Amino acid sequence: MTKNLCEMPAPTWHNQKQTTSVKRMMSPNRLSKKLILAITAMGLLLAGCADDKPLNTFEPKGERAVAIDELMFWIWPIMGVVFVLVIGGALILTVKNRVKPEDYDPEDLPAQTHGNTGLELAWTILPAILLAGICVPMVRGIWELEEKNEPGELDVMVIGQQWWWEYRYDADGDGFFIDGNGDGVVDEKDETLPLELVLDPDDIVTANELVIPAGQQIDLTLTSRDVIHSFWIPRLNGKRDTVPGRWHTWSVSAFEPGKYTGWCTEYCGLSHARMRMSTIALTPEDFDLWFENQKTEAAFPTDADAIAGREIFLAQGCTNCHILREETVAAVAADPEAGIAAVTPSAIVPTDPAEAAEYWKERRSGVPLVSAAAPDLTHFASRTTFAGGIFGSYAGEGTDANDDALDVGVYLNLSELAANPQGPDDYRWNSPELKRWIKNAPERKAMASEPVDLDPDDPDDIPVGRGMLPYEEMSDEDLDKIVAYLATLD
Repeated sequence: MTKNLCEMPAPTWHNQKQTTSVKRMMSPNRLSKKLILAITAMGLLLAGCADDKPLNTFEPKGERAVAIDELMFWIWPIMGVVFVLVIGGALILTVKNRVKPEDYDPEDLPAQTHGNTGLELAWTILPAILLAGICVPMVRGIWELEEKNEPGELDVMVIGQQWWWEYRYDADGDGFFIDGNGDGVVDEKDETLPLELVLDPDDIVTANELVIPAGQQIDLTLTSRDVIHSFWIPRLNGKRDTVPGRWHTWSVSAFEPGKYTGWCTEYCGLSHARMRMSTIALTPEDFDLWFENQKTEAAFPTDADAIAGREIFLAQGCTNCHILREETVAAVAADPEAGIAAVTPSAIVPTDPAEAAEYWKERRSGVPLVSAAAPDLTHFASRTTFAGGIFGSYAGEGTDANDDALDVGVYLNLSELAANPQGPDDYRWNSPELKRWIKNAPERKAMASEPVDLDPDDPDDIPVGRGMLPYEEMSDEDLDKIVAYLATLD
């Protein structure tokens, strides 16, 4: 006789599967592997800690960084207590309520509790008190970080761009903008226009290295030309985003002269990890000398190789992107004979004044040096890094672009020292890296330098690219001449 289906035992495969799964999770072998993995992860985490690395936010060297450090003095202990209570409680409950595999019963549930007024009040009131305690020093710290200088003191605009930083110093104290829309006033409407139309051409412009006087707060105005970046010099202040079309404010200061390195901390494309920056804090006296030098135009080279390098620089169209303000070009425009008198004659520059004047007119016309979408090279040799701060312009002690070992006491004299090295350890131009960069920059740093038509169906769409084009056809001799020319731009 067929058995009644109701009398048949319930299938046990589900319980058996769950029990097997629990046994597998709690087996000594699996627990050992997890323990080893946790220890390895902790070891790797601790390996990243060091007290001699430049990107160390726990070694404040400026007033703002100290304020953040003092804020953390209050926040970290509170966070530690919360961490111990939460993680400790979770571990205690885990161990206390652990069920051995052989005792596992999916039907054996703990007592279900619905509603506990005292408990609910406790986990509402205690976090509120905790957050209030954190809020007071936090708000006070935010106010302190946002304190600005009095109007009229030196301000610097920071512009992020894939993948380098531009710094513009308000040298004449009239602000960063000009009347871009022609309405007769400089106002917020001008700030909405493309940067190249409204930025003050009289400002001092440099790249990659923010130079400041030690012991003085410098206020910053931050924006971006393309995507969101984040400006961060950890030993001088915290992070602040640079956003296209928006103007954020920040400030930095350093107690002592020195080099303080930083990094872009907002993912911004191919070379995000290689978009670095440095702050060079000089004594007030040295800063004044640097500032006055940056106001000047570049002197025309007198060395034959450097003059030839300038010719190649112009012929290759470098000024389509790079700005370079030259003293001699302005002088020749005003007085050709006086201008040519300052230039050592060569096979390239005509010695006849009339021919020389025509020579300079041809080189002043065409593409004026106005692109502003690439680093300003007027005082290229006064900087210690290039290519977005990843390579050193000089070789010698403390010139590694990735550390802060540079003796800033020689910062103003590096180009002079590099021009006459007396021994293998003396400062010299990093010619090999400069030549490699000029010849094939995309090989040295990931970028999208070849223009791409983003909308092929739009006849008015202009192909765009990011970064420097390669010049692989350039000979080693020509590269040497361009480097010789760059070495004169101090």
